Amino acid sequence: MITGEVMGFMAARVGMVSLGCPKNRVDSEVMLGLLEKAGYELTPQAGQADVLIVNTCGFIDAAKQESIDTILEMNNYRERGQLKALVVAGCLSQRYQRHLWDELPEVDAMVGTGEFQRIVEAVEGALVGTRPAFWGEMPVSGVERPRVLTTPSYSAYLKIAEGCDHSCAFCAIPQMRGGYRSRPLADIVAEARHLAQTGVRELVLIAQDSTIWGHDLYGMPQLPRLLYALAEIPDIIFIRLMYSYPTQVTRELVQAIRDLPMVAPYLDMPLQHAHPEVLRKMGRPFKRERTERVLAMVRDAIPDVTLRTTFIVGFPGETEEHHQELLRFIEKMRFDHVGIFTYSPEEGTRAEELGDPVPETVKQRRRREAMLVQRRLVSSVRGRHLGRILPTIIEETGATVSVGRGATDAPGIDGVTYVKGRWSVGDVVMARIIGVQEYDLKAEPHC
Repeated sequence: MITGEVMGFMAARVGMVSLGCPKNRVDSEVMLGLLEKAGYELTPQAGQADVLIVNTCGFIDAAKQESIDTILEMNNYRERGQLKALVVAGCLSQRYQRHLWDELPEVDAMVGTGEFQRIVEAVEGALVGTRPAFWGEMPVSGVERPRVLTTPSYSAYLKIAEGCDHSCAFCAIPQMRGGYRSRPLADIVAEARHLAQTGVRELVLIAQDSTIWGHDLYGMPQLPRLLYALAEIPDIIFIRLMYSYPTQVTRELVQAIRDLPMVAPYLDMPLQHAHPEVLRKMGRPFKRERTERVLAMVRDAIPDVTLRTTFIVGFPGETEEHHQELLRFIEKMRFDHVGIFTYSPEEGTRAEELGDPVPETVKQRRRREAMLVQRRLVSSVRGRHLGRILPTIIEETGATVSVGRGATDAPGIDGVTYVKGRWSVGDVVMARIIGVQEYDLKAEPHC
């Protein structure tokens, strides 16, 4: 077996560029862990790397172009660095496989989303010039998952499933990551315990659909059971739930979030649109009344809940009337956090057959209008936290004011909390909310 200590250079150095979503980031962290265990030296400096890995995203056109541009940029280190091998991993390599392989002779090895656990083998082959490529489907249990965290030491993403069974018309994720496969409860809990032992205080649960976790293993969704098991792990302050599918947000799940103190009263529920005609074309749950009942149920059970959602504007066939209905829905529902994306046609999806009749200028205008509605609401929505005392993890130290984040905000995508005083990174401060600054909160320590 070839390791990082052969090929004529001791401890070959490997660098990684990870693109795309948190699920991709976890894959990158596992690959780094496997490489480190195999004897490779990891470096954050691309110019010092013997091997560079680009873990690509292939979700929308802009992400695909960013991936291609990054691959070509990293290849330049053959001239201005010491690069000997370039490896491409992730969604783009899984989706386009041989086409990408043929179009990018600069690439020395390729690993799809299904077999990223073979990254050591891929790097070994790249270094000796055999140009290996692996595109199978990865099992979700019984595989080694060492990780080198690329998040701050107190927070980590915890992937609970792979793939997706939904048939959203606009989405190519099932093509890139296969069908839904839940990780066994014991595997997830074991990883979570290990992360907690290394100092992680926040676990962010991720999957293409977190709410149906366990349905393929246990005959029905079992996410509440998983939350109760994770809640028994000492030293975890926040367990945060991302990527919830609206039809699977059940009373049992809401009760678990309400009753478990370490489960953040936070729910990320991508809705994608509000008009039933658009939702029907998207292949999404299109009965708005049901969605509103779910949101009301969540708020009734957890009055302080933070709700995040995302919407797509400019889907084929979306009229001005459809768009205005979306704006009214955003105004009525008063979400804490809203992401607005413009539709991008994706190869191989059902929506591709619909064409792309909404002009780009109209898409961008509709996005701006939706964001303006949310921006107008956000201060009053966030203002309901005034006076609350919230545990807050410090993320940046300042001379007189430090930057932290509490249960109301997910890492990297939501707001922050400015806490008076000089605190160390990773400290957990009980902070009283005393002000709102648009998406961010202002607080003082509560003794």
